[in-house]
Formats: sequence, structure tokens, C-alpha cells
Amino acid sequence: MTFTTENFKTAPDRTYREFVLAAVAAVAVFAAIATVAQTIKVASASDAQPAEIAAKSDRVTSALPMSCQGQAWGDWTSECLSAIGGSSNPRQVKFKTFESRDAQGRTSILARVPARS
Repeated sequence: MTFTTENFKTAPDRTYREFVLAAVAAVAVFAAIATVAQTIKVASASDAQPAEIAAKSDRVTSALPMSCQGQAWGDWTSECLSAIGGSSNPRQVKFKTFESRDAQGRTSILARVPARS
């Protein structure tokens, strides 16, 4: 006798299949709940307080002594240099660049020499 349908399975096979399907469904539901819980936990951790932003100011000017106010960087007077460095006789180092051109050779020569103040 040949059976063409599976309606004639025994009762223990059917209950085992239902048990496995229920276990897989329970694991899937547990994984979904764990994923949502982890997402909520990570999202609440990112609610940090923003940093306080100070108003913009010229920090370099405020850190310099009064004798250096209004002077360009590197073009300081000897009084300003002595206030910054603390030495009584500061050495100023300034350079000037001179250019000489050779039109026929299509070259230019730059010479950098110390400047006297």
C-alpha cells in the first residue's frame, strides 16, 4: 500500500515538529527583543551634553604684554622682545630678500641678507 500524503504520520513526529518550530520562533523573538534593547541602550548613551563654546577672541593678543600690542608677528620692537623673552638685550633677526634677474638666461637669483634695524 502506497500513501501519497503525509496525513498518516504518527503523533510523536507531529508533536516533535511543532516543538522545534516553537523553539525556533522563541529564539527569533528573543533575538529581536535583544536587538531592540541594545539599540535603545546605545541611543541613550549618545545623549551627551554639548560642550560649552566660548566666545571668539584674539587669544594671542591677550597673552602678549602691553608693549607688544598692535605689532605684527615677527616685526617686534626691542622693548616687546625683552618683555616676551625676559632678556635685557634681545637679538633681533630680520632678513630682506633681494632678487636679481637675468633676462637672457631666463633665471632669477634670490639673495637673503640680514637687515639692520
